[in-house]
Amino acid sequence: MMLAELDNNSNLPAGIYYFINIMRDAFVKNQVRRYRQLQGRDNRKIIGTYCITVPEELIYAAGAIPVRLCGGSYEASCIGDELVPRDTCPVVKASVGFTSLNPISLYQMCDAVIVSTTCDAKRKLGEELSNYTEVWMLEVPHIKDTDGSRRQWIQQLYTLKKNIEKLTGRKFIGRRIRRKALEDSIGIINRARYQARRLYEIRKSPAPVILGREAMLAINAYSYDIAFEWTRAMSELNDELEALYHKGQFVCSEYTPRILIAGSPMIFPNWKIPSLIEEMGAVIVTDETCMGNRYLYDPIGTTEKSVKDMMVGIAARYLMPCVCPSFTPNEDRLYRLLQMAEEFNIDGIIYHVLKGCVVYDFELIRVEKIMKEKNIPVLRIETDYNPEDIEQLRTRIEAFIEIINSKKRKMKEA
Repeated sequence: MMLAELDNNSNLPAGIYYFINIMRDAFVKNQVRRYRQLQGRDNRKIIGTYCITVPEELIYAAGAIPVRLCGGSYEASCIGDELVPRDTCPVVKASVGFTSLNPISLYQMCDAVIVSTTCDAKRKLGEELSNYTEVWMLEVPHIKDTDGSRRQWIQQLYTLKKNIEKLTGRKFIGRRIRRKALEDSIGIINRARYQARRLYEIRKSPAPVILGREAMLAINAYSYDIAFEWTRAMSELNDELEALYHKGQFVCSEYTPRILIAGSPMIFPNWKIPSLIEEMGAVIVTDETCMGNRYLYDPIGTTEKSVKDMMVGIAARYLMPCVCPSFTPNEDRLYRLLQMAEEFNIDGIIYHVLKGCVVYDFELIRVEKIMKEKNIPVLRIETDYNPEDIEQLRTRIEAFIEIINSKKRKMKEA
């Protein structure tokens, strides 16, 4: 339904249709044919991932294809309901549901999957998925500021690298091949991150040139695309959006309430919260979720081009700047939210909590406290993928946006 609505919108930038089609391939058409083509005659391996802490650079360097499998489907979560405990989050339910389906899909095409231990549900997800496919658990330290944690993390990445090499059959004996492959893959994904940051900067404009639900969909599409193809399409979209800005063609006025989405990830096709926010007259100008801006923001920095140096750079990038609430202490996330609220001139925050997602809910009180000091209202929305609560959510979001509008009118009159 969401994709059909977008297709019927004649005001969309032309560049967004590439990402709509990626989502259509993933969720409407049979995406197996496309991935068979990507595998080619060499039968390249496909490796599924379940978190942004999985370094895709290692997968590309081994000649394999990464695909992020975190599930956002209500129908798949209903299937998963029968396989995992009732109070498990819908991301895990949908992921298990998709994997257990009999018809061949992208989930069944994966030769192995990598599951990060960022929360209790993800740890148990790995056990459940092992009934269907090969699973490699990636132990992510929850305290990232100690020498022991960093040593443990880089050891985990070297173990992961060996697993990938064994699966793909690549012989990384020659120093040149190993170094060059890693260097190339780091460059490929860093270029994707550069384009993602361009979009991030474009969305700061006082009057937006793209709605948030469309921008978030474009970032979500990275999960199901090849990095260099996504980068090319995102570069074209950014060029188009910058041209629209210079022509003064905006999607809403500078007085439209500006919303930041924080909390649990928004995973397509569960698009009810972004759609409701913008249907109620606000605009999502940014988000700090792991399927949004946090996914493709920080680049990998290396001072030398040895394999050891690049592995250290990869380890640092996937651990230190990450503000996932699974880390403790996590003051960096509060600082990051304050920084985004200021940079994007935020009027209000929708704090999204998926049922069963305790780590995000735990940090809500501290987020509310710091935002109260900045006079920025926060609305907590707890939901799952079930569409039955849409009207209830609509009422709450509409009231929240009306409060923001009233506040803006008073400021304008003062």
